[in-house]
Amino acid sequence: MTEVLNEAIADYEQKLFWQTLNEQVERTQREDPEGWAEYLAEREAFLGPRPRSRQIAPEWEGLITFPEEKDETNPR
Repeated sequence: MTEVLNEAIADYEQKLFWQTLNEQVERTQREDPEGWAEYLAEREAFLGPRPRSRQIAPEWEGLITFPEEKDETNPR
């Protein structure tokens, strides 16, 4: 029983972390677009430009929809 509770708590904490992070990123994009642009430029300078196309393993084809490919009429 304790193990189940520990797993549930860890799962909740992880979800809460990512939810908070996403909210902070969205707030930064909205409230400080200049700072966000600087961050993206610095990230690109450090990591290099993002690939123009995304290639995924064949077994994942059709299972993943990237944000730029998202169809608003399809809920998935």
